[in-house]
Amino acid sequence: MPYTIEGISIEGITEPILGEGTTFVPLANVSQALGGYADYDHETKVAHIKLGDYDFHVQADNPIIEINGSPIELQAAPFIDVDSMFVPVRLFETLGFSMSVDGDHISLATP
Repeated sequence: MPYTIEGISIEGITEPILGEGTTFVPLANVSQALGGYADYDHETKVAHIKLGDYDFHVQADNPIIEINGSPIELQAAPFIDVDSMFVPVRLFETLGFSMSVDGDHISLATP
């Protein structure tokens, strides 16, 4: 199982991808597993995520995202792979989630 969310192993989420020394995870799948809402505009390649107190927009190939109206720079640009947008897993740490990465296993939990 590559993901543990709030202490529970989660199945059905696309495997993380390692690239450029960064672990990328599928934005919508992980956001929804954490209790959030995800919407994606295929034309503009922009994802809108509502997760707890956070409302943010992420665009493929752009490392600058907008969280609650403020720009934040990610360590690497999000990208699309097989109809899923992948973001650096550290995005969720930026949002206040505790995170650990052990090989290809990722654990996320609310603080």
